[in-house]
Amino acid sequence: MMFRLKPKLVVLFSLALCLLFTSSAFGKSVIKVAFIGSDDPYVSVDGATAVVFKNLVETGTNGEIEVQLYPGGVLGQEREMMEMLKAGMIQVHLATAGSMGAFFPLYGVFDIPYLIPSYSVAYDVWDGWFGNKVDQLIFAKTGLRSLGFFAQSGFYHITNNKKVIKNVDDVKGLKFRTMTLPSHIKVFEAMGASAIPISWAELYTSLQTGVIDGQHNPVGYIVQGKLQEVQKHMTLTGHMYAVGFFLVNDQWFQSLTLDQKNVVLDAARVAKTAARGMNSLVNADIEKGLPFLKKYMEIYKPSPAELKGFQDATIPPMRKYISETLGQEGTDLLNDYIKAVKESQQKLNFHQ
Repeated sequence: MMFRLKPKLVVLFSLALCLLFTSSAFGKSVIKVAFIGSDDPYVSVDGATAVVFKNLVETGTNGEIEVQLYPGGVLGQEREMMEMLKAGMIQVHLATAGSMGAFFPLYGVFDIPYLIPSYSVAYDVWDGWFGNKVDQLIFAKTGLRSLGFFAQSGFYHITNNKKVIKNVDDVKGLKFRTMTLPSHIKVFEAMGASAIPISWAELYTSLQTGVIDGQHNPVGYIVQGKLQEVQKHMTLTGHMYAVGFFLVNDQWFQSLTLDQKNVVLDAARVAKTAARGMNSLVNADIEKGLPFLKKYMEIYKPSPAELKGFQDATIPPMRKYISETLGQEGTDLLNDYIKAVKESQQKLNFHQ
């Protein structure tokens, strides 16, 4: 009897062989970095993180380590890249929400709507004790080492082709693309919309052909995906804050020399800082950010009363979802998240 691999498995097996045979070139050690975004450091947070990391590692090791970048999901979708990372086929993955959901269900806690009020609070929370706790949880649950949080393009906003969305009632009956994350699906269902999981690679075509009416993403990803070409309206709901993790294969990391570990750790820290600055610039840039999108879409900013409607509709169902689905562990993590945000707001003199 002839054994036949499924097409998807054939592709993954072929990639595994290619990655195996390129793991060392001319005596150099190789770090393979995979991510879903563009490798353009002036458009993509992923790209900025990866390019800076590559430069600092290669110069910091005097060329002993070569860093190879695999952008745009060329190695597969997020789940496949996580599987490759766990298997040691790649060494670094810039993990988005789409990557984390299936491997670290507690990620759903971080999708609680409207908890993070600003970038400065987000950075302070995730650079502090709460971020360290989550890094330890990721390692305990997945065996993957997190080198910390990186700014995955910021706050999610809604776009659609049907109408100007001013309040939560305007969302009812529309079809929105989400990732295959129960937390994202739950938020849109709480708004009264239909949530349809669709991969990033199929998003543009799905919007273009009317399979879905809209989607939600941070500004950077909307620009990267050229979604302004197939969407008419944008509403600055800021309903979620996108949290990404700089993940590495721990077995590979432990195989490095002490000097190499220090270079990798420092490069990751600096790369994440560079990405934060780039993210702020992209959001403001007239060629790549919100001003650019205004040329193509009608953009509406909800009033405080309208935003409260979104908050009232989404926060209670999400808290219930976390309690029922993620249990006491999820509830405790959410309470810690809320505590960390309040501490940060006090530290940064936010008026409440």
